[in-house]
Amino acid sequence: YAATGAAPINPDILKLFHFLDIPIFEGYGMTENTAVATVNYHGNNKIGTVGKPLPETEIKLSEEGEVLLKGQYVMKGYYKNEEATNESIIDGWLHTGDVGSIDSDGFLSITGRKKEIYVSSAGKNIAPLVIEETMKSISILSQCFLVGDNRKYCSALFTLDVGAILRDKVGIETHKISKDPTEQYKQIKENGYSLSDFTENEDIKSEIQSNVDELNRQFSNPEQIKKFSILPRDFTIDHGELTPTLKIRRKQINENWSDIIESMYID
Repeated sequence: YAATGAAPINPDILKLFHFLDIPIFEGYGMTENTAVATVNYHGNNKIGTVGKPLPETEIKLSEEGEVLLKGQYVMKGYYKNEEATNESIIDGWLHTGDVGSIDSDGFLSITGRKKEIYVSSAGKNIAPLVIEETMKSISILSQCFLVGDNRKYCSALFTLDVGAILRDKVGIETHKISKDPTEQYKQIKENGYSLSDFTENEDIKSEIQSNVDELNRQFSNPEQIKKFSILPRDFTIDHGELTPTLKIRRKQINENWSDIIESMYID
């Protein structure tokens, strides 16, 4: 078997590997609790969750839904940083900064980061991470950035997966597609196309819209994506939109694409 963590994994991927009799179990934790707090395993596995707490580990949710941890695996504190320690550990409970839910069987699900929770103009709390990861299951997309903080409705910025374009739209066999993004752009040009031929393509927009409509059914009305824009390029580290570990930087993306974002709210 194998374990996965650090970022959400599409449940369909887990289902596929389990179908192939290659079990992959999702877990959750952080450095401050020695890496693992909860995990799925043989006989106790619920796809779509990050499992149950390890032995000697307690878990609960705050009133705001933040995941709190206690146990022998939780750190005593940050080295020579009492202030940070007191902010993170309160009454013996480690405040993870993650928001989640615990089902009736005791399985934990992570829905987002506390500091990233959006509040709509109607006061509805929205966790962008779950929605973004769900939309990224659309095969032609590489990134989804949800917009909705203090807005009347949610919208999204999408970027296209060049590898998927080469495979599904240009017709190149998978093993001939480079893994290097720069080389993929070259392959697009070598085949007589530019990326804008796809980012501005109405058929592709319609294809994505159909997928969005289907996936929206998983969410409440305030969480559903009402409008979207396809960006002319992917998010990059060089433009400040991704961290070195490829996590999105929300503030920078909002700044870089503010004109396009605002255009989705002109009613």
